[in-house]
Amino acid sequence: MMRKVKDYILFTIAVLLLAGCVKNDLPYPTIVGEINEFALQGQTQMKIDKATGTIAVKVADSLDLANLRIEKLVVTDGMTVIPDEEACLDFAHFPDTGFIHVDSLPPTADTRMNFKKPVSFILRLYQDYPWKVTVEHDIQQRVTVKNQLGSALIDKNTHNVIIYVDSLLQPSLRNIEIETLSLGGSTATVMPDPKSVADFTRPRTFLFTAFGETEEWTVSVAYPPAGMSFTSVSAWAKHACVMGNTRTGMVSARYRMKQEVETKADTNDHWENVLSSEIDIDEAGNFTLVFTHLQPGKVYEYELTVDGVTEDVKTFETELIQLIPNLSLDDWYKDGKSWYANLDLGPDNYFWDSGNKGSNAVGEANPTSPETSDVVRGKAARLESKTVAGVFAAGSLYTGTFGKVEGLSGASLNFGRPYTGRPSALKGYYKYNSGVIDKTKAPYLDLAGRRDSCHIYMALFSGWTAPFLVNTNTGTFVDLTWNNENLVAFGQLIQGETVKDYTQFRINLEYRDQTTKPTYILIVASASKYGDFFTGSTSSVLLLDELELVFE
Repeated sequence: MMRKVKDYILFTIAVLLLAGCVKNDLPYPTIVGEINEFALQGQTQMKIDKATGTIAVKVADSLDLANLRIEKLVVTDGMTVIPDEEACLDFAHFPDTGFIHVDSLPPTADTRMNFKKPVSFILRLYQDYPWKVTVEHDIQQRVTVKNQLGSALIDKNTHNVIIYVDSLLQPSLRNIEIETLSLGGSTATVMPDPKSVADFTRPRTFLFTAFGETEEWTVSVAYPPAGMSFTSVSAWAKHACVMGNTRTGMVSARYRMKQEVETKADTNDHWENVLSSEIDIDEAGNFTLVFTHLQPGKVYEYELTVDGVTEDVKTFETELIQLIPNLSLDDWYKDGKSWYANLDLGPDNYFWDSGNKGSNAVGEANPTSPETSDVVRGKAARLESKTVAGVFAAGSLYTGTFGKVEGLSGASLNFGRPYTGRPSALKGYYKYNSGVIDKTKAPYLDLAGRRDSCHIYMALFSGWTAPFLVNTNTGTFVDLTWNNENLVAFGQLIQGETVKDYTQFRINLEYRDQTTKPTYILIVASASKYGDFFTGSTSSVLLLDELELVFE
């Protein structure tokens, strides 16, 4: 018996020693859990920040945050979705995988959640990746009173509002007439009734109630301090916008380049009057007027008259025109097997890139290359979609750099270059052969047999401090909709027919507003619009030449 026990102990020790010598040389792969697409019922804005694992959403103010349905949740392939149990209205029936649309789920699925507080998600494969979703109402807040000067100052953090009124037209603060008081959303009730409150010799408190919750706001009416201005100016390279508010609709202005040395000849003849067609006034009395035909990098002075009152002469300086390297597409550089649309790859000239580096990993394909014979002037860019090692590769050109090959067929790209200018348009020349789509991949399988389209677009972004990391393998792309709060301006050209001869194009940029300045520029051209999704025609060829930024 003792011998058997002894033998068992020795056997156990041997097994343990052997186990200690076994080394796991097959570590789990690193697959980062990300939410790539997200949509809520009634959303008006949405921003995904993959660096911090957060999503910020705004929804219509008529919706109850305690009962909102998630309509799209696209995550990294293979991830298990673990929702916030406390926030789920039906945790047992919340899907444990991502979904492209709520209608694709079984009838028993329930994606409703309470978003009154930030909601957490865990994406799980080999490890956990936490995400947080914050939702708030998209409330269009507005406060106006009779004889008001400028726009109300609304502090969303302290719930304080300050309104300035004209002391001549409104000599007493005891008979203020409230015209608009919208602070709590379209469904909120207000106490007391704004029509019953007229005495603003002291701040007044209003209670806004919606969805069972009440917010307290303090509204103050005052006369403006001496010298306070209610207008602002945004100077571009060749024009400037002045914004303000008018009670009567009577707005006029004149402007001129500021003289370095004042002379007797500096008379009223130097002033340029703003035309009535260059002044826009909305229903609320907010106006925008434009000074045109300005010169870049110059100091101008202007005199503004609003509601019969002429302000002191003020000055502004126009922006310098900021160009980017090799817009002519005449400069090309070959590094190893790959062509680049740059003079060289030094920091001053390396502005453009393509998918060549990835396509040339197994040979020398160069879907993007210099064109020397069929050009407008000098050289042109030839973007030719083709199959490389069995994978569809669209001819492309973009401001940024190629990252690396991702997976079996994907790639990472660094989109965008630092830029602070504000052009009005992108123009150039192009030719295009639109082939029949013979390569497809989900979700564009239904495009097979249709004509391919080329795609040229330009976008400006604010708030970017680094290029945007595109990953075609995970489906991570730049959001080019106005839901992206970083998007300052956007314009595009999509052509689905063959263009046999060089044709001039002009892509006008639509700006979010007149004041926000960009930090990055993104220009992208592709012979196949859905090339990022490995869909297009191997016969599509886009020739691009003599690009130019327009400043007006």
